[in-house]
Parts: sequence; structure tokens; C-alpha cells
Amino acid sequence: MADRCEIAKSMGLADEVFVSGPDTLAKVMELTKGKGYEKTVDCSGHTLARQLCLRATRQWGKMVFIGEGGTVEFNPSPDMIHDQKTIYGSWVTSIWKMEELVERIVRWGIHPEDLVTHRFTLDQVSEAYALMAEGKCGKVAVVFDEEIK
Repeated sequence: MADRCEIAKSMGLADEVFVSGPDTLAKVMELTKGKGYEKTVDCSGHTLARQLCLRATRQWGKMVFIGEGGTVEFNPSPDMIHDQKTIYGSWVTSIWKMEELVERIVRWGIHPEDLVTHRFTLDQVSEAYALMAEGKCGKVAVVFDEEIK
């Protein structure tokens, strides 16, 4: 997961990127002077990372779960209700919102293809899934032979 965090950080996709661990929340609170972040995103789908994300969100802050799968357990009163936090989940978006996002990608000069660190042909799909499962890469693309670089 640290590899993916480094990709996100190096591409300027986030101000700060963390891998959950026993001291990570303390580090977040130190960096934010005890307040937490206004907006947080969990991309992992891992329960500990989701808990970290929620607890690293400041009062009246917002967080989003976009990591596929996994579960999360938290205490609603101290983790959400008392600080008025909002949790969003996002998997897909509407067509009109997708059009807006594509326009912003162009306007902001974002290149999603830069997130693809590995390309595989269809007959290499087992290797592709194994690499993705390790989490030591960016996005993995399964493409036609002529698209392999």
C-alpha cells in the first residue's frame, strides 16, 4: 500500500497520504494541530484504514469511502455524531456528473493514464490480478497486444 500512497503523493493527488498503523492517527493529529483534516478519502477498503480515515476527519468534516470491498466498525457517537462528520460512499456517478468530471480532468491537466503502472495482455490476466492483490503498484490495465508499451 505504501507504493500506491507514493504514487498519489508524487502526482499531487492528495496533500497528505497515510498508511494505517499504530501511530498514524497521532501523526495526523500532530500535523493538523489536533483538529484532523477537513476532507479525507479511504481508497483501500481495509477496515483499519477506514477507521483511521474517519478518526482523522475534523469536526464538521467529510470523508468518502471509495475503496472496494472490506468492512468497517466504529462507534457512532464519538466517531461521527459528536463531531457532526459526514461519510459518503462512491462507486460510480451519473452521466451528467461524469461529463463534468471529464471537463475538469482536461481543465486541470490531470492525466489518469499516468496512474497505470502496469499493462498486461488478456492471457496474462492471472499475473495482473496477483499484482493488484499485492497492492504494490498503481492501476493495472488489461489491454490488447498492440497497446502494450
